[in-house]
Amino acid sequence: MTEAAEVFGLVAEDLAFVETELRKTIETDPPEVAAPMADLFQAGGKRIRPALVLLAAKCGRYDFERLTPAAMAVELTHAATLVHDDVIDRSPTRRGRPSVAARLGDEPAIVIGDFYFAKAYEHAARTGVPEVVDILARTVMGICAGEVRQQGIRYRYSTGVDEYMERVEAKTAMLLAACCEIGSLLGGLDDSESAALRAYGRSLGLAFQIADDVLDYVGTEGEVGKPIGHDILEGFATLPLMLASIKLEDNRRLSEREALEVVEAVRVSEGPRRALDQARAHASAARDRLHAIHRPDATAALAALADYVVSRKL
Repeated sequence: MTEAAEVFGLVAEDLAFVETELRKTIETDPPEVAAPMADLFQAGGKRIRPALVLLAAKCGRYDFERLTPAAMAVELTHAATLVHDDVIDRSPTRRGRPSVAARLGDEPAIVIGDFYFAKAYEHAARTGVPEVVDILARTVMGICAGEVRQQGIRYRYSTGVDEYMERVEAKTAMLLAACCEIGSLLGGLDDSESAALRAYGRSLGLAFQIADDVLDYVGTEGEVGKPIGHDILEGFATLPLMLASIKLEDNRRLSEREALEVVEAVRVSEGPRRALDQARAHASAARDRLHAIHRPDATAALAALADYVVSRKL
């Protein structure tokens, strides 16, 4: 059992059912879109987003039949964003395998991502709660707007921490917050509890992405499923580089050799440690939000998840 699976113990059985249903529903799709998406799911993934939907609902009224399509919707949304991200970032691999864009080309990958965004909304609608579709749609709009902003600062290595945090908000925190909001909505939690869980999800997302960006410098390709130093090679400064106080010339793409030199310089600097300290601070803020929830079993699992995202190697 993986570390993540142990953290999800409270909902592990239900999460496994969601995984099975996801694979089944992809099998029913036209083969042109189903095959590459099935391969992406076969490559694995932590399934944190559907787990958050289930764990948030565990804080209230747990109706698994209604939660299942919601949990499927958020994971399909995440998968669609990954397919599009690999087009935008020209990433050759995803989870240790060739990305959809690398295998099929950018145009098919974009359409495959679009297909699964639509499928995600379809599953969100199956909850019978219109607000679930609304939350998901607003979140995807925020993710897209953030991606456009990010492209506007490509090769601007001098961007500051505030700009970086806005990127992290859109890239990761928005969707994790939405997962918690959807779970709390379907679980019948009151407004204050729902707000606490959404804030938990946001802080969790910030911690998760900062830790991910640290791994991009200090991990291995086998651990992160894509080449190390990918972000800087694609022209984006992240927190470990910013905190390493390494100055780079704006408005130019680094060569692979230059990118590797930057990675090595960041590795031996204080940047990764200082960035991870910030990730741990956001994880602590996430745990603090759980004091408003009075379901010890569910909040213990959510607190453990906050610890996991800043200590994982995958």
